[in-house]
Amino acid sequence: MAKELVTAQLVAPAFLGLNTQDSSVSNDPTFALEANNCVIDEFGRLGARQGWFYRTTGSNGINLLGMHPFLDVAGVNTVISWNASTFKKGLTSLSTITLTSSDTINAGNWASATLNDRAYFFQAGFKPIYYTNESTSNEFKTIESHANKTGTAPLANIVISAFGRLFAADTSTNKTTVFFSDLLDGVAWGSGSAGSINISGVLPKGSDVITGLGSHNGQLIIFCKNHIIIYKDNDSFQGSFDVNTLSLVEVLEGVGCIARDSIQNTGEDILFLSATGLRSLGRTIQEKSAKLNDISKNIRDSFVDIVGRESNLGLVKSVYFPEQAFYLIFLPTAGTAYVFDTRRPLEDGSYRVTTWNDLDHTDFVYDKTTRALYITQANGIAEYGNFTDNGSSYTMSYFTNHFDLGEPNKNKLLKKTAVTVIGSSAQSFNIKAGFDYLTSYFSFPFTIKDTPVSEYGIADYGANATVVAEYQAGVSLDRLNSSVSGSGSIFQIGVEATIDGGSLSIQKLDVYGKLGRTI
Repeated sequence: MAKELVTAQLVAPAFLGLNTQDSSVSNDPTFALEANNCVIDEFGRLGARQGWFYRTTGSNGINLLGMHPFLDVAGVNTVISWNASTFKKGLTSLSTITLTSSDTINAGNWASATLNDRAYFFQAGFKPIYYTNESTSNEFKTIESHANKTGTAPLANIVISAFGRLFAADTSTNKTTVFFSDLLDGVAWGSGSAGSINISGVLPKGSDVITGLGSHNGQLIIFCKNHIIIYKDNDSFQGSFDVNTLSLVEVLEGVGCIARDSIQNTGEDILFLSATGLRSLGRTIQEKSAKLNDISKNIRDSFVDIVGRESNLGLVKSVYFPEQAFYLIFLPTAGTAYVFDTRRPLEDGSYRVTTWNDLDHTDFVYDKTTRALYITQANGIAEYGNFTDNGSSYTMSYFTNHFDLGEPNKNKLLKKTAVTVIGSSAQSFNIKAGFDYLTSYFSFPFTIKDTPVSEYGIADYGANATVVAEYQAGVSLDRLNSSVSGSGSIFQIGVEATIDGGSLSIQKLDVYGKLGRTI
């Protein structure tokens, strides 16, 4: 009597994102062991990330390191970027902005902020700079050279704009004080209601240093390496931020931020990089220190290991992209970005995560005016979009955990696989099958047909029209079947695709096999 086929059915493969932390055999099958150059879309499908294309032309070798979209009160959006020696403005064509003072620039890790029609740039060891369109000729000069400046702006490494002021911290001689400007005036640091907050008195015994700043729900968040200090203004007028009416809300011990530019406000929360992984401020406050309950817990050890290999944490960059609701943190030494989906946290509070690799970007910035995700690179400014990397293909790969179908002592003989995909017509990919933890895979090619398969709807994930509109024209929903082969007590299934101008998302993966002899 022929043995019946047994089925491993994965609906919305990798719906739970990567899990490299737990046993790959006992893991929930909707976790992935690998999900590279992927995103998790709004319907919970695993799909190829988009690529990037240059917005800047004719700027080879400019080696941009960062950028700041500056929207002035007249509604003019000026993209300001920089490298290690110059500042530029523009998007498609970059022109050099020259300092009107004798100061020179020889480093490019600036922190930036906008306040009251001026863009400000701070970096340790340099006089702070501002740019404005407020006069007939654009001004680009140091704060100290402004005719109406008061006091001395701190030579700080950190700056944010909040509550109608600039807040700056981390100078070469003072690591425990936050300085703030006068209300609506980023050149006034010694007049009006300008002031400072020294956190030494609220820290427990032992030293710490300020590593970042943030604001959320009317609160000033001061990040240190091992503490988080939260202040609020008790004055009824929230924008005043009068140091005389400040009250200490919370001092969190045992957890802090290790990278200035990892801090991102998502609207509902603040995410930041700690020594133990990526964390949510809201969850940290709720659970106090709870050092191991981070939102990257499903990849914690591998993630922390890669972070630990970074040669300069000051070059770690991040962005929150609200259009697709993901937080991206880029680790330049590894050339890898970890992308966290913020739509639906898992029951334990962790976020679903995928990776992007082989990146040579330097910074990621969201422009609220154009609603675009911009990327600085060696040859200019690029934008996230399309499905090529500046015209070149890239590889999307997904692999399941290792399966034993509940029969660890029996051999499995794979017979057939069926995959339901959404993607561009004629998009090809390979189903990979591996056995007994070996890294050599059997490969079975598939190609999406020109005509969508109507009987396989996607009502569980949204209306057809909505899904198709998410991609470019010519997108098909298709169920593809193929014979496969191979055997072993443990098996693993993957999808590998060359993305070269077309989209691809996986909705369902079915694997059919037979149980063989007892091993």
